[in-house]
Amino acid sequence: MSIMLDEAQAYENSRDYDCCQIIEGAYTVGDAVYEAYCDGREALPTNAEIEAVAKRLCWNSYEWDGIDSYAAKDEDDAWDYAGEIPGFQEEYIRHAKEMLEIARKAVSE
Repeated sequence: MSIMLDEAQAYENSRDYDCCQIIEGAYTVGDAVYEAYCDGREALPTNAEIEAVAKRLCWNSYEWDGIDSYAAKDEDDAWDYAGEIPGFQEEYIRHAKEMLEIARKAVSE
């Protein structure tokens, strides 16, 4: 069983569904929760998720203190500075998409 299905089953099992009776062959609230959980885990990453990973990759890839006479204050500041270099952010975004795709594939296998 995949990580995603294991997690979905554990999540479904952790819920209290006293509000409904389980009828053989019927679609229950638990089934809906299980399905929704799996749909969420399989969903494509959002632009915000991709950018968050790209920013962290960028921040972790340089010692920003003094690079090219520029001292970044934080991750966002480094990302803004990287945006001034043609193609720099785009490369990190490409890497972020690839990493997120690998992670989601591992979850659903």
